[in-house]
Amino acid sequence: MFENAFAYLGLQFAKFQFRNDVDKIQPMGNFLKGARNVLITMPVGYEYSVIAGNALRSFRDRMKDIHITVVHNSTRETPLANFPKCVVVRLDPEDINRFSLPTKVALQRIFTREFDVAIDLNLDFVLHTAYICKASLAKVRVGFTSPVSELFFNININLNKSRTPQVIYENFAKCLAMF
Repeated sequence: MFENAFAYLGLQFAKFQFRNDVDKIQPMGNFLKGARNVLITMPVGYEYSVIAGNALRSFRDRMKDIHITVVHNSTRETPLANFPKCVVVRLDPEDINRFSLPTKVALQRIFTREFDVAIDLNLDFVLHTAYICKASLAKVRVGFTSPVSELFFNININLNKSRTPQVIYENFAKCLAMF
């Protein structure tokens, strides 16, 4: 009954917590090629996770020297788990508090290293995954456009959401290929 109110309070807390975090201007070219550690938060739904993972499979050879941490809400495997140097961190429902934010224990499991790039693959804004990307302190944080996405991401991808998820994720992969 109060889920929306708690989620709103969680968003306000995140805004307050990150109010002084100002991103520095940096060159955008080749940010993915220069990365050593990449954090990827998978979509909340398993079907979208499979579609997103399949779209990013084309990067497997390009990312063989990059350590990837995948944050996933499902117990089933996604195609990204087959990447070399990949660690999967599974989030259980108890890892997300009533304010739709990740718990400190979940953040400690995720942040075992520093990240150069953080990518949120949720098409719609999901507070706990956006929070994880922002809290990662990655220089480059990529996510899809939403009314509050500028607080969490410094690269906002605005794709035509009237298309199917498969087309959207394939276009997203093409955007990433430019870097």
